[in-house]
Amino acid sequence: MTNQVITWLLSLAKPLRLKMASAILLGVISNLSVVLIPLLGTVAICRLVGGEPINLWIIMSLMLGCGVVRGFARYGEQYLNHDIAFRLLANVRDHLFTVIRKLGSDRLSRQKSGDLVANVTTDVEALEVFFAHTISPVMIALVTSFVTVLYMASVNWVAGLFLLFGHAMVGIVYPLMGYKRYQQAGDDFQQGVAELNQVVMENVAGLSDIDQYDLQEERLRVLDETGGSLNQSYAKKIKQGSDVQFQSEAAIFLLSFAAFVQSWYVGLPSNQLAIVVVLTLSSFGPVLALAGLGNALLTTLASGKRLYSLFSEKPQVVFPDTSTNDERGQGKQISVAAMSVSVDQVSYQYPDSDDRVIEDLTFSLQQQQSIGIGGPSGSGKSTILKLLQRYFDPTTGKISIGEKDLITWPEQSLRQAEGVMAQTTFLFEDTVKANIAIGKQGASDDDIKAAAQKAEIDCFISTLPEGYETKIGPTSRQLSDGERQRIGLARLFLQDAPLFLLDEPTSNLDYLNEQLIMTTIAKVATSKTMVVVSHRPTTLMYADQQFILEDGDLVKKRGDTNGR
Repeated sequence: MTNQVITWLLSLAKPLRLKMASAILLGVISNLSVVLIPLLGTVAICRLVGGEPINLWIIMSLMLGCGVVRGFARYGEQYLNHDIAFRLLANVRDHLFTVIRKLGSDRLSRQKSGDLVANVTTDVEALEVFFAHTISPVMIALVTSFVTVLYMASVNWVAGLFLLFGHAMVGIVYPLMGYKRYQQAGDDFQQGVAELNQVVMENVAGLSDIDQYDLQEERLRVLDETGGSLNQSYAKKIKQGSDVQFQSEAAIFLLSFAAFVQSWYVGLPSNQLAIVVVLTLSSFGPVLALAGLGNALLTTLASGKRLYSLFSEKPQVVFPDTSTNDERGQGKQISVAAMSVSVDQVSYQYPDSDDRVIEDLTFSLQQQQSIGIGGPSGSGKSTILKLLQRYFDPTTGKISIGEKDLITWPEQSLRQAEGVMAQTTFLFEDTVKANIAIGKQGASDDDIKAAAQKAEIDCFISTLPEGYETKIGPTSRQLSDGERQRIGLARLFLQDAPLFLLDEPTSNLDYLNEQLIMTTIAKVATSKTMVVVSHRPTTLMYADQQFILEDGDLVKKRGDTNGR
């Protein structure tokens, strides 16, 4: 899988290949300038010792020029490499959020939040090593090594072979050996980061329960064990880096000594002998940069594997492309008007289960009709709503909304047609107005206020310190469950979709708040088609038809009454 990940990462860098070529060229110039400075000095000294005439001003000017070129080239290379890296990281994040969105809420709800946070943060950041410190440095090292080895061979071909061998060992063999040996440590480290994220998030979210049940020591123990495991993986990574560093330094010393002995043994002139030693010692800079690459890539490729797996995952549902039109009109946005619903012999089985949650389910609703579906937890009530929202497709059977097959609906049209309210209303860290306005982008203040009045939350909002501009959310003002649900109702009413899908909208409320909210919904829903699922009979009574979901199919509820 490592080769696939590297190929994938290289494909991401293709759009910036011209910038990358410029960075490589500047890097080669920079490193050759470093080699030339001591080489020019050595040549000058050898000529002086040999009594040959020499213009020191020219030599010093050339050395100074190499230093200036080195500075500008080094800066340009680093600037371009990091510019490339951060542009690519932004592109990866953009693609990542697109992939996450396409995978759908149901798929993401089955993924640990710690893993998802690690994907978006540390995994993406780890790719910076590959884009900024791997692609260009590898090419720079190859070109620089080729030039220096070729020059060394022109002085002494055996010394050239020594230098080629040394560069290969330090720049290729040692990093690969270190990576192969400690590859599992890199995978374990990235997984440990995700697990630590998960534990921290659980501890923060469950603080009240931890206090209530006196779980402080237990949760600290779990945190300590998870952190300890992460530290062990990190220690293995550090050891790998130290091992490679020691091996590289030892190799440079031994090879320089061997090149000197061999050159002296064959009777190489002293000036050429000095060039062999200086060139050997000064030419390892680019490959030494690669020596630590194996350690850096432990984390990078581990993160790359996790991201590659996520990017390669196929979404359960693919919506029609609205940019094209086919014979069935799948590319066209569908007009959102009053909606009928038809569920025809629908069965559904989760991918990781052998049992069908829904079995040959059939029901239909005409425009402005409603159905209430009850049943115990786990019976598949919420699955019906997810099928209607097309979070996934039926295993068998067909669903139609507005007399059109659900699979022909573009996503934007479907989201506009369906107003959804869940058992818990999520509040963003923002103003009351902004939290209501997500039901309809671009809504005016009057529209927002009218929706709040329908939800009977306007009076409460007016008592807040800054009215509709009051900040609410997880870390600011805390609202009661009833107040949260009424803000959710205001969103629903503001969107004003023709089809209401209500998933346990009152499960967290007491009887009084349940009746207040359902009465409010009933007033507005007279012009809507509505599907409501709940385990509470007092919630279902507001629907025209009432059923119980048993063994994956609907059974008519006894004593069915019309609550609208």
